[in-house]
Amino acid sequence: MEHGTLKDPELERSFFGHKDNITCLSFKPSMTQLASGSMDHTVMLWNFPTHLRAYRYIGHSGPVTCVDFSPSGRLLASSSKDCTVRLWTPKVKGEVALFKAHSSAVRAVQFSRDGKSLLTASDDKSIKTWSTNGMKFQHSLLGHLSWVKTACFSPSSKLILSGSDDKTIKLWDEHNKICIKTFWDHKDSVNCVKFHPSGSIIASCSNDNTIKLIDIRVNKLIQLYENAHSNPTKGLDGVTSISFGGCNGEYLLSSGADSLIKVWDLKEGHLLYTLYGHKRGPTLATAFSRNGKFFATSGCDEHVLLWKSNFKEEYDNENNKNLNYYEPNLNG
Repeated sequence: MEHGTLKDPELERSFFGHKDNITCLSFKPSMTQLASGSMDHTVMLWNFPTHLRAYRYIGHSGPVTCVDFSPSGRLLASSSKDCTVRLWTPKVKGEVALFKAHSSAVRAVQFSRDGKSLLTASDDKSIKTWSTNGMKFQHSLLGHLSWVKTACFSPSSKLILSGSDDKTIKLWDEHNKICIKTFWDHKDSVNCVKFHPSGSIIASCSNDNTIKLIDIRVNKLIQLYENAHSNPTKGLDGVTSISFGGCNGEYLLSSGADSLIKVWDLKEGHLLYTLYGHKRGPTLATAFSRNGKFFATSGCDEHVLLWKSNFKEEYDNENNKNLNYYEPNLNG
């Protein structure tokens, strides 16, 4: 590949083992495993070496809503509608800890970048943080008026971003435990929120079928993608998940009601690729590997697809250290 040119993403592998919709995905930082969670109540761990079988973790009594590897890769967290979070060692035996995190379904779980804290979000309208040393409760963030469907740490872990069924996005100061900004940009439930790797841009997607990028330094909407995932034949609309990718965060991956996966070029501000790998039903989850070379997708067809991105060759191999992240054009 010539420097600066793009090749189409390539489907590398397909994984099948879940018995219901696959709702969430997470790459192990070492790129040796991929985790998935499903409505079938299980977590699957897919080993990339082809001679190793997949591991199935059984324990949740409700649909699995989110999975996330710790930065070291030594733990895998999963959240569920059974109100619990489980921690697994990514080996054959799996589970090491279980705790009841909320009084209602837990929609999101994420480790902080230093691995010292864990974030959870729930239908009980709260976001909670926990110390990973003994899984001790730290504090709750309250302010949403309905289910908190999505939440994540900023790259510095100083901020928390959340999205809710109340159609709002909230930005929280983690240290002072306060909401510092509420965004009312969406017209329907917010399904996923993500920080750009630079920490200064946030992205959100919604059942209103839009993807929005906001510069939180000036609280300005800088990019809007409308009618992102429509399925007119079934009367469905909505974007279910988003993930930043590329070596500098210059691409955005999305899934939605139309069974498609889309790649958006944030530098140019337009749709770059439409991928047709999934066979039926909405696509539900997307995830980029840490180095950006691969991404994974899943949905209602019960398959996990692993793609080679082919975006660029110049990837940082030291956990994104000293990387000059691309930031979307303020006038895009």
